Amino acid sequence: MIKPEGKYIYCIIKNPKSFDVEFCGVGGEMLHLVHSGELAAVASDSLITDYPITRENTMTHQRAIEEVMRVHASVLPVSFGTVAENKAVVEKKLLESKQSELLDAMRCIEGKVELNLKALWLDLPSIYQKVVAENPNLARLKKERMGKMLSIDESIEIGKLVENGLEARREKIKEEILSLLGDIVVDRKDTPLFGGFGGQMIFNVAVLIPENKQKVFDRIVCDLDEKYKEENAYFKYIGPTPPFDFVKVHIAFA
Repeated sequence: MIKPEGKYIYCIIKNPKSFDVEFCGVGGEMLHLVHSGELAAVASDSLITDYPITRENTMTHQRAIEEVMRVHASVLPVSFGTVAENKAVVEKKLLESKQSELLDAMRCIEGKVELNLKALWLDLPSIYQKVVAENPNLARLKKERMGKMLSIDESIEIGKLVENGLEARREKIKEEILSLLGDIVVDRKDTPLFGGFGGQMIFNVAVLIPENKQKVFDRIVCDLDEKYKEENAYFKYIGPTPPFDFVKVHIAFA
């Protein structure tokens, strides 16, 4: 039987006194630590270096990091599919050579959590009506062309005005809400709007907040449905999640 020497890496943590995480990682191998100095890499044994990007594999990668987070709060997540040739490579080329950079990154997220806040309009046609009513140019064009066939140029002009009005409305709501959260948000990052919602999504933003402010964050978000009821908006947040959006440590073993 071939003994696996490769190490699939999930995240970096401060070297703990014990590691009580029982979880099978990508490929079905148990998680364990590779230590060096103040740091430890959470890894599993690997016989291959190139893992296919499947839902099962990516979800397992994510779950592994979340399981570590439950026991060891501050983690530096590593990108999916990061594999080192062997234990010595992890020790020398990652934990030792990048120790200063990794410790700096760890300090930035220590005692903090990432949350992902999303907002959607539940009745987009009514928002289009509001955008038209509040835009003098759109209101004028609508009145002038009532009951008439629109030319191609007019259709394009109206489409641009509506989209610009919708985007301005999105930005206004997002900035208002981030202002409400301003006292607790340490960092923020806009993440892609999901096209599958057909324009319903208002914003999708990742925020980094102190761990002890989660209840305050929850209370503010719970009040948003009432505050924005005229927008018929729905607000939801996910987390805490591994701080992928706020950790920028490059790892390469080549």
